[in-house]
Amino acid sequence: MRKVAKKSSAASLRGENSPAKVRQRKIHGDTKETGDAAEEETGRSVPQEDSKKRWRNWRQRTVFTFVMIGGFFTVIALGPLSIMLMVLCLQVMIYREVISLSSVPKKERDLPWARAMNAYFLGCLEYYLYGQNMHRALKRHPWLEAHLQPVFAHHTFISFSMYLVGFVWFVGTLRKGYYRFQMGQFAWTHMALALVVMQSQFMIENIFEGIFWFFLPIALVIVNDIFAYVFGFFFGRHQLIELSPKKTWEGYIGGGLMTMVFGFVLTALLSDWKFVVCPPPNLHMTAFSDVQCDVNPVFVPRDYRLPAAVMAFLEVLLRRSITTVTIRPVQFHSLAISAFASLIAPFGGFFASGVKRAFNIKDFGNSIPGHGGVTDRFDCQFIMAAFSHTYYSSFIRMSTVTVGSLFSSFLVLNSDKQLELYQSIQEFLQSSGSLAPSAIAAMSETAV
Repeated sequence: MRKVAKKSSAASLRGENSPAKVRQRKIHGDTKETGDAAEEETGRSVPQEDSKKRWRNWRQRTVFTFVMIGGFFTVIALGPLSIMLMVLCLQVMIYREVISLSSVPKKERDLPWARAMNAYFLGCLEYYLYGQNMHRALKRHPWLEAHLQPVFAHHTFISFSMYLVGFVWFVGTLRKGYYRFQMGQFAWTHMALALVVMQSQFMIENIFEGIFWFFLPIALVIVNDIFAYVFGFFFGRHQLIELSPKKTWEGYIGGGLMTMVFGFVLTALLSDWKFVVCPPPNLHMTAFSDVQCDVNPVFVPRDYRLPAAVMAFLEVLLRRSITTVTIRPVQFHSLAISAFASLIAPFGGFFASGVKRAFNIKDFGNSIPGHGGVTDRFDCQFIMAAFSHTYYSSFIRMSTVTVGSLFSSFLVLNSDKQLELYQSIQEFLQSSGSLAPSAIAAMSETAV
């Protein structure tokens, strides 16, 4: 007992059991207190307390995980417009959480326009990005696009002018004694805009290629996070990275393998559902809409001949000869995307952990019980969205010309050029026999 008392008193003299030290150790993931002293004060063993807390956190995290998954599926079923609104809300919430990290209330009281300026720069970027998205959506409604053409034609200039107003506003509010703080805030705001808003915008880009390319990357990250947590919880023994003490090699590898399997199977299940594989014909379609399109060839099943060694192995294993297998090409692409979701996307989360370490916080917020803030759950999604869009554009997208894109180009021409193009198309259709003489006569009467 004297030894225990000596250890406890020595720890107290060193300040190891002080509230500040305990709080600092908790922030950095080291919740282990001075063993004998902690056990003497609480009267219970520390491992038993940790075990109960882990299970309580696990139950809470599991419940809200299923709540988020249910909400996510509901938004997907409601179609492209609801998905875009969801992404917009996430952008605003995450931007708010990230900006709040650099907030210094004492200084901001002397700089009343600081928060308004952050919101203004977010509004400028959202106007620019979503203006482009609206223009793209309205290409499927040519006559509506024609009425808004003056706005879309100068959209980039309007957006840049709005940014210049914000820049001049910022320079005009610089105050002596706050230069370093204000410049740091300006840089932090632009970093948040680049890493949060601009990267998440790739999610919107993926929607226009088909909800499949929006849903699959997000689902893979969610599944990887779930299985990495489960494998780490039950089998984790070896720490993966110092930035995230709870991440283990067992969780990293187990989550990766399960994500690969999940991605391969999920792709096969979704490939026949045209609601997800077709580019949206409009923004108000839902999962119950009758969507028709010529699907991308990667979704069409193909027969692949197995290598001789594989055929021999399967013949011994199954006692029958199998020479070919039917697989959709997109399933092979899903393996590449799954590999990224398992191997690289988690480093987006590690980067977020580094940010939290730098600011000495445990979570970005507490809006999601058991998970922390919104940023804590979507920290891997930004880089995943950027990769999936880049991968799709590089290896999968078909080069196509649509009526909407042609009509947009037609609207840019002046009236003389438009008439010249009209006559050229009419002559071509007449010479090729695609346009009957009676139709030409009817068009001439209408023009008169």
